[in-house]
Amino acid sequence: MSALAGLLRERVTVARPDPARDAQGGLGDGLLSIGSVWAGFVPDGARRWRIAMRPCDVAVGDRIGRVGMRLTVVRVLADPRMPDRITVYAEERP
Repeated sequence: MSALAGLLRERVTVARPDPARDAQGGLGDGLLSIGSVWAGFVPDGARRWRIAMRPCDVAVGDRIGRVGMRLTVVRVLADPRMPDRITVYAEERP
């Protein structure tokens, strides 16, 4: 059994801002769903989180949906010694 079995307790959604234009030519507020993955959260300061999650196509600026929170990814780390997870740093935005 993986060492992450107890750490990754929450199912979260990952979404990316949609670059599509609205009817007036401006950028819309829509999001494109990247997927749903298992993740574990650890507080990393006021309104900041360090998140361990299964590898997925997540990038800086993407959104992570957690129950009651909307987080924006500010940093993504992939350690080649731990291919079964990535570490994401995110901020809670109002």
